[in-house]
Amino acid sequence: MKRVLNTIIVLFFSVFMCVFSSMNAFAWDADTTHLYICFGEVPEGTAFADILVKEDWKRYKGEEDCIHGFNGNLLGLDGSCELAKYNKDGYSSLLLMHSAVILEEYDLSQESKNRHMVLGLETTDNIFDHYRHIKVAYCDKDGKILGITNEVRVKSVPFGKAAYTIKADGSKLTCDVDTGPPFYLLILIPLGAILLLLIMIICLVIRIIRKKQSANMIKRIQSGETDNERK
Repeated sequence: MKRVLNTIIVLFFSVFMCVFSSMNAFAWDADTTHLYICFGEVPEGTAFADILVKEDWKRYKGEEDCIHGFNGNLLGLDGSCELAKYNKDGYSSLLLMHSAVILEEYDLSQESKNRHMVLGLETTDNIFDHYRHIKVAYCDKDGKILGITNEVRVKSVPFGKAAYTIKADGSKLTCDVDTGPPFYLLILIPLGAILLLLIMIICLVIRIIRKKQSANMIKRIQSGETDNERK
């Protein structure tokens, strides 16, 4: 019995290592806590950029006529600037008029070879499950809008988290969504491993039972031959 238990433990450990290795192979190394915006050409005089969002969701909306304090102070802007007042076709400033992101880093200078912005997410939700249509506005240091890109519809992610990379080049805007490994693989791999373990245990038990049956049969035969010799 002890030998059987040891064999099952070895099988379980082997299957566990197989699952662990497979999951590492499908590991998703992505940052879902930030939004990254990469820039190509920007209008002359651009100091920073902002994402304009169309949907007005209350869960992310700040108080009426009140801009996002941290982002406003960082940029030196208040509610009187053009960006804060912008409300065309339902679009408004994500940085100033909503509480979903924090501006962490930006560099849009003409001399920069890596124009970019990094926004930290203040929510555990996929914000683009709520803000489905976006544009990017190029602004000067006073919050005056120098140009706006085309509109794009952001892909919804029904399961899990997503990593978004927004790319703006002049008036062109794209949004790449990385959802990691296919969801079904994360389910099938553990289930397949468990099924394999069960099959191996069943085969082992059947083999042990057959061995015992064979041993009992040989014992009965030998016992019968002994009785015949005595007679």
